[in-house]
Amino acid sequence: MITIFTPAYNRKNTLPRLYESLKTQTDMDFEWLIVDDGSKDGTKELIENYQKENIINIRYFYQENGGKQRAVNNGVKKALGEYFFIVDSDDYLSSDAVYMIKKYSFSLPKDFGGMVFKKIPISQKDSSCFTEEYIDTNPIDIIFKYNIHGDKGEVFKTSVLKSFPFPEIENEKFVPEGYIWNRIGKKYNLRYIDYGIYYFEYLEDGYTNNFKRDLKKNPKGFGLYYKDMLSYNIPLSAKIKFFLRYLQTRLYCFIK
Repeated sequence: MITIFTPAYNRKNTLPRLYESLKTQTDMDFEWLIVDDGSKDGTKELIENYQKENIINIRYFYQENGGKQRAVNNGVKKALGEYFFIVDSDDYLSSDAVYMIKKYSFSLPKDFGGMVFKKIPISQKDSSCFTEEYIDTNPIDIIFKYNIHGDKGEVFKTSVLKSFPFPEIENEKFVPEGYIWNRIGKKYNLRYIDYGIYYFEYLEDGYTNNFKRDLKKNPKGFGLYYKDMLSYNIPLSAKIKFFLRYLQTRLYCFIK
C-alpha cells in the first residue's frame, strides 16, 4: 500500500482539487494520510465530510501549528504504507499516480531508498527532464551531474524516512526538504523516472513565493541545509552561493 501524505494548514479551498484527483485513481491501494497543522478555516470539517463519503481510505490527525517538518515527522510515524509520498494540499495527482508508483516499485532494487517522479506545472501540463526511462542516482548528482533541475515528486520507502526525521528546531517551523533528501542520498540511491504524476503550482502565500520571509523566520533550519551543501562535491560557483546564503542565516540568527 502507498501512503499519500498531505500536510495541511488553512487549505480548505485547495484540498478539494487534490481529493478529486485521488477519487479517480485507477489503483485504489493507498491511504490518504492528512496531518492538519493547526488550521482554523474548517479543514477538519471538510475532511470529516470526505470520510463520510467513504470513497477512499482517509486518516486525519490534528496537531498544533508547528510547521511542515513536524507534520511530516508526525505523518511518517503514523503511515501504514510501504511507500510515503508527500503531496501538498494545493497540488494534485494524475489518475495513474498510484498505479505508476506500484509499477516501478516492483523492479526497484531492495537497497534503494525510493523513486522520484516528475512534477508538472499546472499551467504548463507538460515538462521535460531527460530522455532515459529512468536514472539511478542521488539528489546531488541528478542536479550537478545530470543537470536536471526543478521540483520533483519523491516517493520514499517509509522505513527509510523513519531513519531520517526532520530536525525540530525550537521557535522555528521550517527546514528545507533538500536537507533530508540529500542526507538520504548519501546512503541510498533513488530511481529518477521520466514520467510525470504530480501537478503543482506556486501560491502567493506558499513557501516558494515567500523565500526571504521564511529565511528570516527560520535561519537555523536553512542554515543546516546550506552548511550541509558545502560538504558535497559540487561546482565552486554553487559552493560560493551556498556559503553566502549560510552567512546570511548566521546574520539572521544573530539578529533574531
